[in-house]
Amino acid sequence: MENPGQIPWDAARYQELNDYFRLKIKTMLESDPYLQDLVKEAKGLQLEQLTDRMSERDQLLWKEFLALDQLKFQQDLYNHLEGRGTPFNSRTGFRKPGSSENGSSDTW
Repeated sequence: MENPGQIPWDAARYQELNDYFRLKIKTMLESDPYLQDLVKEAKGLQLEQLTDRMSERDQLLWKEFLALDQLKFQQDLYNHLEGRGTPFNSRTGFRKPGSSENGSSDTW
């Protein structure tokens, strides 16, 4: 499947960025008083509120992660429509429950 004008699919980079942002967002929620206040006031958090508080470097990495995530979704959807891969499940997406693509920690 082609993706003209987009970055190439890189499973290792996708996993690396996924792990990085999983830890980054957890740390932000534990240490940022503004975000903690939003959570305490039960206003809920929007993704934009988290990314706006990231450094410029992290915002660029976030954009790269989103581009890779979009490619992964397109790849999974294409495989699903072609009858390949794991069928879509509303709870686990395109993965089997409790599994990951490469044996490391699961992605979001």
